[in-house]
Amino acid sequence: MEPRPAYTRPSAIEARHWGATYALYRFCNHMKLHLVLPPGPRNYWNELEVEHKSAAPQLQWLYATDPFAAKKEFEDRKAQLSQSNKSASKSGRQRGEASGGYKDLPEVKMASTIRELVEEAIKKGLSIYPEAAENDAYQLTDETTKNVSRQLEHLNFAPAQIQSAIKFLSESSATAVNLLATLSPLEAAIEYLVLYVPECDLPQRFLPSKNSSNPFVTSLHSGSDDIKIRWIEEKATKEAGWPENIVKECMADTRLTTNWDSLLVALGRRLIGENNEEISDPSTINSEPYNIDSVELEAYSATFVTESELIMPLFSAPVKVHIFISTDSATAYPRPGFIPLYLSSESVPAYVRLHLLSRFLIGTTSDCFLESGEGFCLAAMRLLEEEWENLENNGRPDISSVLQHLLPRNESRPSSSVDVPEAANVQELSSGNRRQRSKLVDKRSNIEIREEFITLRRKVEYLSLSSARQRLPAYKAKDAFLQTLQSHRVVVVVGETGCGKTTQIPQFILDSLILSDKGSDVSILVTQPRILAAISVANRVSAERLTDGSVGYAVRGETKTSDKTKLLFCTTGVALRRMTSDQLQGVSHVIVDEVHERGIDSDILLLGLKQVLEKNDTVRVVLMSATINHEKFAEYFGGAPVLTIPGFSHPVTDLYLEDIESTIRDHAGPMKGNRATQGKEDSSNNGASRRRGRNRIDYQLIAAVVSYTMASAEKRGGILIFLSGIQEIRQCINTIRDVIDNNEADVLPLHANLSNEEQSRVFKQTSKWKIIAATNVAETSITVDDVIYVIDTGKVKEMRYDPELHLSKLEECWISRAAGRQRRGRAGRTQPGTCYKLYTRQEEGDMEPFSVPEIHRIPLENAVLYVKTMYEGEDAKTLLGRAIDPPQNAHFDLAWNTLVDLGAVEPSGRTTPLGRYMAGLPADVKLAKMLILGTIFQCLDPILTIVACLSSKPLFVSPMDKRDEATSARARFSTAGSDLLTNLRAYEECMRLRAQGDNTRPISRFCEENFISPSSVQSVTSLRNSFFSNLTELGLIPAHLNPSSKVLNHNSDLMNLVKSIVLGGLWPHVARVRVRQGAQKFDQIQAGTIAREIKARDYTLYDPKDGRVFLHPGSVLFDCTSWKCDFVTYFQKYQSDKVYLRDATQVPLYSLLLLGGSVTVNHVMGGLDVVSSNGKIKLKAWPRIGILVNQLRRLLDAQLAKCFENGAVLSNIPNREVIEAFQALIINDGMSDGN
Repeated sequence: MEPRPAYTRPSAIEARHWGATYALYRFCNHMKLHLVLPPGPRNYWNELEVEHKSAAPQLQWLYATDPFAAKKEFEDRKAQLSQSNKSASKSGRQRGEASGGYKDLPEVKMASTIRELVEEAIKKGLSIYPEAAENDAYQLTDETTKNVSRQLEHLNFAPAQIQSAIKFLSESSATAVNLLATLSPLEAAIEYLVLYVPECDLPQRFLPSKNSSNPFVTSLHSGSDDIKIRWIEEKATKEAGWPENIVKECMADTRLTTNWDSLLVALGRRLIGENNEEISDPSTINSEPYNIDSVELEAYSATFVTESELIMPLFSAPVKVHIFISTDSATAYPRPGFIPLYLSSESVPAYVRLHLLSRFLIGTTSDCFLESGEGFCLAAMRLLEEEWENLENNGRPDISSVLQHLLPRNESRPSSSVDVPEAANVQELSSGNRRQRSKLVDKRSNIEIREEFITLRRKVEYLSLSSARQRLPAYKAKDAFLQTLQSHRVVVVVGETGCGKTTQIPQFILDSLILSDKGSDVSILVTQPRILAAISVANRVSAERLTDGSVGYAVRGETKTSDKTKLLFCTTGVALRRMTSDQLQGVSHVIVDEVHERGIDSDILLLGLKQVLEKNDTVRVVLMSATINHEKFAEYFGGAPVLTIPGFSHPVTDLYLEDIESTIRDHAGPMKGNRATQGKEDSSNNGASRRRGRNRIDYQLIAAVVSYTMASAEKRGGILIFLSGIQEIRQCINTIRDVIDNNEADVLPLHANLSNEEQSRVFKQTSKWKIIAATNVAETSITVDDVIYVIDTGKVKEMRYDPELHLSKLEECWISRAAGRQRRGRAGRTQPGTCYKLYTRQEEGDMEPFSVPEIHRIPLENAVLYVKTMYEGEDAKTLLGRAIDPPQNAHFDLAWNTLVDLGAVEPSGRTTPLGRYMAGLPADVKLAKMLILGTIFQCLDPILTIVACLSSKPLFVSPMDKRDEATSARARFSTAGSDLLTNLRAYEECMRLRAQGDNTRPISRFCEENFISPSSVQSVTSLRNSFFSNLTELGLIPAHLNPSSKVLNHNSDLMNLVKSIVLGGLWPHVARVRVRQGAQKFDQIQAGTIAREIKARDYTLYDPKDGRVFLHPGSVLFDCTSWKCDFVTYFQKYQSDKVYLRDATQVPLYSLLLLGGSVTVNHVMGGLDVVSSNGKIKLKAWPRIGILVNQLRRLLDAQLAKCFENGAVLSNIPNREVIEAFQALIINDGMSDGN
């Protein structure tokens, strides 16, 4: 029993009296004995009373009436508390495990080295991008503060932690505003505490599990390390609590590698900011060793566990002091300047122990470290107990202050290796100006243009063509049209197929303005719904003008113009992008052809033109339509005048199904298969209806009609067959070739997936019969002059979208009666013809009068984003409500949710900078996002190929008769568990062969052997260049680079990163991979059991919304037996007999967290929810991982916003620490290279 701290008096007699007073107070402090004491001891009694009242609760036992019993009770309670802490820690860790709905889910992990990199990136990022607090920031009310405090207390957060969280959220910092704007006050407080409070200080439920896989996986050493070095490292980190990186740094000094005592001294000096350069042999230190008093050791229960290691437990703290002693006379220690010591504890966090150690080491530098009569152990006990009492009273220190001398210096480090542009290009890289498309300028004057045109008109060739033009019905309406256009800004021109409106109306306008000396102001934009139509009509009109350069075309991936171009034919999509970029500045006339087809691009174009007409006083609009519901367009533009042009076509004979069977019956003998005769008894209307009731195309019947026509016709010509799709075209051609003499006919396909060269074959003259099997691309605008006969199956495939199921379905359905008239019109363009209708009169009567507008049956994402980008200040839903046929609300809402999922728009309605760039790229919004991410993360080349493949027709072909061979060929290119990377590898191999020389034979043979479409390879190459040009024009890439430039492709070989970017674009198209319950089997072997390989059929896929889904049989993953990832992303989901996924790719977990939907942290249950409009994906993870992920995502958003605002290139973003943290997490899915 003794006073603490020690109490001294000037004389021995006084010391005895004051000591007696102290003992009397300890036993009888409940009595007022100070009243009978003399003045000196009485004052001391009063001092002890004040000290008693201010003593910490854990020290109150010192003043019990029986101090000896109290001490024993205290020691017992201390031991019980220690055991309780162990149990609590164990049960707490169990509680910290993912439970409930997260227990058996895929687990997210993070290596400690990666975690340090992430945390450092966040710290630096927050210092670079401190977003300004919003004016309308959420303010915590008093009631909210009380509720949050009460809830945090219920979750076992310490009072000081609760106060810290409330104080932080009450401030107007950017981080606090951001948290409160996106989370509830309680969630924001928990996120702050989990992020900023040392994990060891968190309540047990928030600690990571240690009974299962540690989410922060550590790899302290490799097997090749010296075992003694490994032992020292682990002891310093795990027992002494030193940070691993500091231990490694110190052990890089060879003097400390195997010298434990010197290492402790060096670590201690680093802790208090002293230089380690002076560490030397203790004998060289000019100081005397401290006295180790054996009496003190006994008093404080200190014991030697070895000859040189002394362990002394603190009196009031669950901490042990490890003191290392040398008794050698020359190198004895501890001594000033050389004190090898550390603190250990099973319950006190490492940073708190380091704080105690730092206060002690600083105390040893004071001249009054040792008080009179003290030895080293007593002084150490006094200093450490005093500091512990301070912590008990005032709370634990801030971890950053404890480690201030151990943290890396705040020096800006260079970014990862990135090519530095040459000096000549530095200005270009930093420029904030967007690059504009270079425009060809006609420098001719109005008079020069007119004179050249007059000269052209005098040429014999022109006069000959002009004579033919004048015989067209449209030419007779020339004057009426020009007069109407002169007095109205919008004119609707209605004309039947063959009247010449498509080729002549644009020329009427051009010729009139040239002859009026306004030729330099003319810029006519003519839109066509299809690429084939735009090119073929442009070529036709250019030929009529003797290819004088006045006519050009622009379609995706191909442009043909000159400085003389006045008349530009383009697809509707090209016109929309032109409207986005410059609001059609410089365009004098816009002609929308085939407006009646009601494609979504066409409807959006009409909506945009209405807006342009309000702002642009000079532009004029001409809408050209077949005689199909044209009144609707006139009404939409405020009662615009309608000019009707009579059709000119030769008579067409219609034969319906009931007529066809009786007509060709007598000619069925020569047919192979002879199926045309099987329905002789069904020649009636009822028999035909029963046949059609099977609801499939009868290819034998088509072949019979072809055979009959070729056998009975007086004159050879063209036969145009309308089918519903590419597969149907292939099957039809094969069937026809089986029943005809192939020397008599050329059988050709015609569909949108053919190259321009392949499509042009149908226009070439031939002395044979020309049989064309086509989709609906042949319905309008294009004319094959020698077509006399049309066979109409009455079927078309249309993409139908179900907003409830979130599915796009390519459905075969009946055409409309209007489409039937268009098909029929192809037969009488140049001479009398015949139309064979493979449906009955009754079925025709049951058809819809018009096709359903595309805006009601396909996804709206691109349309909504386009409208929102064009008219930022207006509500997109309201604006689209002004379309000629507004979309359904459910349809719009689904598209809006997808754009929110992709990060293109904010839930509040604003377009994000990312969304603006996505709108500027001529691709599906998902693919546009891939291109932007590929640029940011420097893996652009493979992403360009993937996006081009998804935008093009299939790279691999699969003939019906060689399907197994085609599947095997594609499997040879299988890469990284991805259909898209498989396509990438095949394309790159084609490019490698092409680069070897000019001879095309090797690549042609390679494509043939591997079932690769050469036209698809060509298309992908063209689209790659086109997309790259788009990125350059948007200012995302410096103009002097090319797709393979190193600066754009530092990470192109990192497959996990490439796959994650794919997911970023395709989100939320994700399905989880599971093993069917009971599928895992084991075989017994001598050493135990071994797992059998799981069969491909035992893997199942589940979509968050639709449940069980299936891989398309053509996927390289279809027969996969070793899935390495728990999730796949896919490009398309469609339904036939099952819900199938196309273009699937296995993806790492961190791709979902970093580039997927918003991440919600479930602190209590121990898991993460990745949320989208498609549902919720749950992952098992320690909550801190989710918080770090969310911080990284916020910082990347801030960084991109700054780049977009300044117009900086994205291929070489400065301060790439955040981007590198993304990459580090994704590349090995959170694990370090060594794991």
